[in-house]
Amino acid sequence: MQRMGYEQWGLNRMFEPEPGFSGKVMVEDAQIDLELDVKSKERVTHFGKRGRATTVFSMKSEALSGLQRDPRFPNESSELVAKLYWPEETRQGEPDILKEVYKIAQTDPDVRGHVPELVWFHKFEETSTSKIRVALGLKDAERAEQGSRVLYIIVFRKLIPITTLSGEAFIAAWWQVVKCHRALWKGGVLHRDVSPSNLMVYRLRGQFIGVLNDYDLSSFKCDGPRGLERTGTLPFMAADLLTPDAMAGKVEHVYAHDAESLIWVLTWVCLRYELRKNRPLEEWLKVDASLCQARKAQFWSIEIRNVCPSTSHAESWDLVRKCFRGIYSLYTPFEYRKLADESAFQLLLEGPKLEHDNRRRTY
Repeated sequence: MQRMGYEQWGLNRMFEPEPGFSGKVMVEDAQIDLELDVKSKERVTHFGKRGRATTVFSMKSEALSGLQRDPRFPNESSELVAKLYWPEETRQGEPDILKEVYKIAQTDPDVRGHVPELVWFHKFEETSTSKIRVALGLKDAERAEQGSRVLYIIVFRKLIPITTLSGEAFIAAWWQVVKCHRALWKGGVLHRDVSPSNLMVYRLRGQFIGVLNDYDLSSFKCDGPRGLERTGTLPFMAADLLTPDAMAGKVEHVYAHDAESLIWVLTWVCLRYELRKNRPLEEWLKVDASLCQARKAQFWSIEIRNVCPSTSHAESWDLVRKCFRGIYSLYTPFEYRKLADESAFQLLLEGPKLEHDNRRRTY
């Protein structure tokens, strides 16, 4: 194994011709120059024994920066970021999902301006892991793509994490994301991975505008999910989706599940962002689905009475408590109470938000 070369370990020589390389590279077949800031403190990496190995870099590109700006996207930032990742080949590609998202945005103001701007993408067909499986005789050619992965690079206009906001600016941006998600669900696009890292903002005329980001696990309602990869991030998934049957794909994913995820994101940010140590809910990042489900039930039935939000999110905590009244009502001792989409929206999100706004006006 010590005799194996750098490339034989599966590392892509285009972006890093040799260990430690940092400079400009060229995607030859597309004639696009890329300079990835691999040493940036803003670099975001998600590595593990399985998954997409997503890495997001700040970047520069003379070719892409010279493109005419798309008037559909009001984000005024001139900065770009590159997302490199290995999605399952059988899953609908993020560029295809975004193409449908942009169609919905043309006629729906709740989506327009609240989705990321895709500037350019490239699929490296030669990196498909199905070729390795066929070469090793592990699977025949017809079945090789099931579960196989391929390298993508997607360049987006740079956004700001919503977790940098607090107070009413945070609530306003979060609510814009809630409405965008709801409109996309009605339009047949299921996001399937609501988490704090996928809620972003950008500045526009002195205000922060909320963006629902990251569609690489999304699907179309008419198709259902494809591939073998479980979608969602455990601490933010609805408790009903953390059962063994749900994790095996035997529970229907309904709108109320995503509404609950949006509430968990709200809760997570209110409790954790500002603290450097002893952060509440830390254990949820380390447990399996079954234990995470138990911790969530314990939280909404007992712990929520005793925890305190960070100082900058104190006003938002009133909304969190109102939202949890709805969640609590869904989990009966005998079964999960299923609601129509509009009823779930009103119970879990719209009703609590109206109560919160009315309460603020009276003070």
